[in-house]
Amino acid sequence: MIDIHSHILPNIDDGSDNIEKSVEQLRLMEAGGVREVYLTSHYFRGHYHYPRNEYDAKLSELRLKAEQKGLKIKLHSGFEVFIQPGIVEDIKEKNLTLGDSKYVLIESELNGLPTDFYQNVYPLLRAGYKPILAHAERYVSIMKRPTKARELTDRDIYIQTNAGSLLGHYGDKVRHTAWTLVDNGWTHFIASDDHVRTNYQALFEAGNLIEARIDSRTRDLLCKSFPAAIATNDRIPYSYVIVQRSHHHKHKSWLRSLFG
Repeated sequence: MIDIHSHILPNIDDGSDNIEKSVEQLRLMEAGGVREVYLTSHYFRGHYHYPRNEYDAKLSELRLKAEQKGLKIKLHSGFEVFIQPGIVEDIKEKNLTLGDSKYVLIESELNGLPTDFYQNVYPLLRAGYKPILAHAERYVSIMKRPTKARELTDRDIYIQTNAGSLLGHYGDKVRHTAWTLVDNGWTHFIASDDHVRTNYQALFEAGNLIEARIDSRTRDLLCKSFPAAIATNDRIPYSYVIVQRSHHHKHKSWLRSLFG
């Protein structure tokens, strides 16, 4: 498994507050089957705003500590970038992407994507970046109308869903929205968004639920194959599922097929 969204890098945002906790969390991740993780610290101009060399120094220290503990998990650089006017310049200047790829994890206001959201994302697309909207199921505007996630993919924005959302950690409404995105193929990544506050289990449990509810191929696409494409900067299909619904004897049924 590959986790593309985490706040495990210590003492830089609202995630881990010490390196020992971070190393222990990495140990739990590796023991459960996570082979690679992107350390996506918040980057929010005016709030979480720091020099790139400060991030790199903390990443190097964590890599060294993990190696000293015998851990093999691969630590990738990454950021969760708050979308605001002109943010493309920060992304270019500080290379705020996932690893060395063109993929960039983005976030916005949880109480609803602002009216200028796409206006501020479009410069990223024009510059060749591949934006991934973090925890899409938690935005009020998407909870009210989940098809908005599909509309975002139609505009070349990838979708990431939190494992904890599928488990109900953020409430029933978020859980329902998260499963709507997964069932319809409107999400491309399942990730932990781990802040090192609990034992690392949600990603594993969510993967098991996806396999039981849908199939193992869907689980592997969202937790392994699509995340693996980031490091190699390969193209990930925006649309990969066809959902066909039919009505028999007044009972709803649906057939889900994967392609791409």
